[in-house]
Amino acid sequence: LQKSALILSASLVLFSCVQETESPIMQENANRLEVLNTPASGEENLRKTAERNYFERFENVLETREGDASSGYAPYFPGKGVGNSTHMGKAFTFINQSFVSSEETKAAPVNMFFGAELIQIGIFGIPDNVSSITTDGKGNSVWFEAGKNSITFISPERLEFKAEVTIVGGTGKFAGATGTGEVTGFFNPDNGQGSSVIRGRIEY
Repeated sequence: LQKSALILSASLVLFSCVQETESPIMQENANRLEVLNTPASGEENLRKTAERNYFERFENVLETREGDASSGYAPYFPGKGVGNSTHMGKAFTFINQSFVSSEETKAAPVNMFFGAELIQIGIFGIPDNVSSITTDGKGNSVWFEAGKNSITFISPERLEFKAEVTIVGGTGKFAGATGTGEVTGFFNPDNGQGSSVIRGRIEY
């Protein structure tokens, strides 16, 4: 019995020593494994998305449409264009703005005049804050929300504009896209013809 008690005591002491010497090592290995398996800060998102430069240029034609109560009966300036985007190649744009003054327009829903046409090319579920869309017509599109659009009179045939834009989504490979940029350009108020450029950053 005494011999069994001695063996049991020795075993308990040995087990205690093993715990004291091996537990920190085991814990350290577990910590290392956790670190290896845990993405670094922001890495998980980087695996899914990447921020890139964004550039597009379009030749546009704007129209003048009669306003409604939601715009205080101020006219709208919807338009379409053809051009190129760095991430799509040949692309098309759909735009809508509302008159504020001779020196300013504001964003208006692109769905107001182009909703049916956009659905025909597979783009739908567009919220009202989206004022312009760039698409390749093959299911990929980038959605923009524009800020105040400042207009500068250059001549009777040329008005120049500038606005900050926010990328608020998209479709196809641009689903969930985010980003910011600046749109600049000009148009002829007599015939609505003009050009626009967006430079910025996009993440998708």
